[in-house]
Amino acid sequence: MKKFVLMVVALMGLTAANAQDVVAVYNEAGKAVEAKNYAKAAELYESVIIDGSEEESDAALQCVENAKKNLPVMYQRMGTSAASAAMKATDPKAKDAKFAEAIANLEKAIAKSKAYRNTRTAASAANALGKVYQVQGGTYFNAGDYAKAAEIFAKGYAADNKNTAMAMNLAESYFKQDKYNEGMKICSEVAALPAGQKYDAAIAEAKAKMAQYTNNKVAAMQQANDLDGIIAMAATIADQALAQRVLVQAYFAKKDYDKVIELGEAAAALQTDDESKSAVYFNLGSAYNAKEQKDKAIEALKKVTAEPYATPAKAAVAGLTK
Repeated sequence: MKKFVLMVVALMGLTAANAQDVVAVYNEAGKAVEAKNYAKAAELYESVIIDGSEEESDAALQCVENAKKNLPVMYQRMGTSAASAAMKATDPKAKDAKFAEAIANLEKAIAKSKAYRNTRTAASAANALGKVYQVQGGTYFNAGDYAKAAEIFAKGYAADNKNTAMAMNLAESYFKQDKYNEGMKICSEVAALPAGQKYDAAIAEAKAKMAQYTNNKVAAMQQANDLDGIIAMAATIADQALAQRVLVQAYFAKKDYDKVIELGEAAAALQTDDESKSAVYFNLGSAYNAKEQKDKAIEALKKVTAEPYATPAKAAVAGLTK
């Protein structure tokens, strides 16, 4: 019986020693943080979590909880430090190597934060990761390598889909490669964000970019006389204001004036800017004129207020009222 008691005492002593070791390692990690040796601090916090999780000492268990909070922060700091070094590097290979290091550490920060249910740190690390991808992608975009830029921007957008600047960079990279559908998909996602001061500028930019590249594509298809292709394309455009404007334009080019008249008023009502609204009314007025419905043509053309449609609309109204 005495022998058994002695074993218990010995084990209790060992437990106390282990708890003290955990606390000591935790304190050592704190010193590494103060010295900005985040890699060493991360290694020590990992050790605290592994060795201290089975301890019963309140001090050891508190060290474990604190280590779980601190560990993702260490990986995030290593990530941002590597990203800073990447931006300063002049050699392309060295730059990419540092970006890869930054990304790996930030991904660890996100994974550890999620494992330890630290949503705030996870969000912060994801935001940092998105920015790293944004900067790295920008180096390829500026060099004209739009395929590589798109590959990197896509990873960043996946990491932080609320980074609208990244999203627009990705869309532009697709458009530069003539990947119209891919670019339109990203722009549509940005345009669908909730209206409000936070996203209004991005939504406006996305809609403008959609209109710009759609107009370019429509012009190319018109030159190829692929009017049915334009009509089919319009069905894939998520922004209904833009889709309907494209349809009215395509049917007018086909000289299907009845279809223009059918769609015109509703299409004009969807438009959110004077130029787009004027484009629709100009086509509608011209369609009425072609159908020899003079009064309706004048009525529609008088609603044209923005250039480059206003001047020819006024001339047409003057001719019709003689």
